[in-house]
Amino acid sequence: MAKSSAQKQLNQALEELYRLDKFKYSDTSNLKKAYNSAQKDYNSYIANPEKYGYNKYINDVNSLFDSVMNQKEFSYDPAADMLFQLYKQQYQSRGSSAMKNQMGVASALSGGYNSSAAQTSAQNAYQKYLDELSAKAGETYKNALDMYKTGQQSLLDKYNTARDMNNSLNEAYWKNADIKAIGLDNAYNAYADDRNFQYNKFSGDRSFYQNQSSNAQNQINWLKEYELNKKLYKGK
Repeated sequence: MAKSSAQKQLNQALEELYRLDKFKYSDTSNLKKAYNSAQKDYNSYIANPEKYGYNKYINDVNSLFDSVMNQKEFSYDPAADMLFQLYKQQYQSRGSSAMKNQMGVASALSGGYNSSAAQTSAQNAYQKYLDELSAKAGETYKNALDMYKTGQQSLLDKYNTARDMNNSLNEAYWKNADIKAIGLDNAYNAYADDRNFQYNKFSGDRSFYQNQSSNAQNQINWLKEYELNKKLYKGK
């Protein structure tokens, strides 16, 4: 009876060991699947930064930076200034008219003769408008300089805006990368903890049935030896 019970215990233990075979992780909670998905998402995010907005405006930043650094120094040419040329035409025309009028008045006063005094008076009338034109030249120079400085500042503002937008997107990209990395770590830890739990249970069950089979086999061996000794004793 004892041998039969030990053999039954041995058979049950061996069946359980055969059933256990090798460790196989059971992803019943989809933890491994979640980890693989998080890893795939993180790897794609890191491998394709431009797709997610990293350095989106870098070409604009570089182009504008080159434009800022390579600006020409301010120079002013009245001959190329349409506003000054317009003033020049107006004041020269007014000066010529004033000179003619002054000559006419002086000629009438002198009985129709052009005197040196009349010529001087007419020249002074013309010079008055040239002096006013000279004042306008200073005004158009300042206007051109102001426009140059405004253009400088506008270009610098565009560069700063593009740079700040690019930096903001890059900062957002790396913050999101950190979030994804934390999510990946959490997904891995959850999967690893569950796997370790299952493996420890598997190891514990295997050790239990190995000990059970070993004890049963030892008991069977002892009973065999006991029966053999009994027969040998009776033979004497």
